[in-house]
Amino acid sequence: MISNRYARDWNTYSQEWEQRHSSTYDYLGDEWNSGGGLWDRDDFYFSMYAERWLRSDQTVLEIGPGGGKWTVRLAPKVKRVIVLDVAEEMLDRTRQRCEKLGQTNIEYVLGNGQDFQPVADESINFFFSYDVFVHIAPEDTWPYTQEMARVLVSDGVGICHYASNATPQAWDRIEQHNDWYRFGAHTLGQYYYYSPLALQRMYEHCGLRMLEQHLEAYNCTCVFSKPSISMAPQLESLLKRLISQQADDAEVRAAIVTALRSLPGELEQRLDKVLAEAGGEEEYYKRIYYAALIRQIWRGV
Repeated sequence: MISNRYARDWNTYSQEWEQRHSSTYDYLGDEWNSGGGLWDRDDFYFSMYAERWLRSDQTVLEIGPGGGKWTVRLAPKVKRVIVLDVAEEMLDRTRQRCEKLGQTNIEYVLGNGQDFQPVADESINFFFSYDVFVHIAPEDTWPYTQEMARVLVSDGVGICHYASNATPQAWDRIEQHNDWYRFGAHTLGQYYYYSPLALQRMYEHCGLRMLEQHLEAYNCTCVFSKPSISMAPQLESLLKRLISQQADDAEVRAAIVTALRSLPGELEQRLDKVLAEAGGEEEYYKRIYYAALIRQIWRGV
């Protein structure tokens, strides 16, 4: 489960921000967008990754708004933004910034540190989180990814930013961070790095489909979607092909068990009909189907 240490660290950062940065910056978070290089590209990141997916009728969920630097970009382009943070101080910072700009279509939710409650199932058209999951441990990132799948509507799209260990620059950064931790210069806990392949596997296992991965230095920005019921004909065809192949080796069966996933009711009924017509061990073939679904369809093969 998500630890309260995240809330503690970020509430402390917010309190210390006044002394360290308020004379130079208007809002918390602006200090990370200065000095050139990667930190001077927020507008580029937003237009490149997020803006092309936004529509005026959407409900957006943003995780970890911090000082609201992304929230103020999202709110004017959509119907409603829900911002969720485990740190009350960060929510207050975001609220102050948005209210000063007259942005009223924003709901502020203090997270419980375990999931995205009270956000309802399949209520979110677009998910967004940037500069957040670099600070979240893998054992906590996993349940949050499951929550992304829960709250997104079918065909919903998400953008999530991680730290990547897939480039030479990343390992220079890792070495720098290790020095920070050893000598106490870093106050926000560990910085977590992932390979692009590991992220793809995690998303697939949660029933999400990776659309794009953008690598830049030590950053990996993932663009993903929740596949739609409209894929039913393609899935039905795949299932019939798998049944005809009679795959039955032990290695395949072991992989199938770990890949089992539930599907929306309409598609479930359609697949049950195909399975019934095929005969044989229904549950066994259903597991074959689910495994192939995650490995092939979600990946776009």
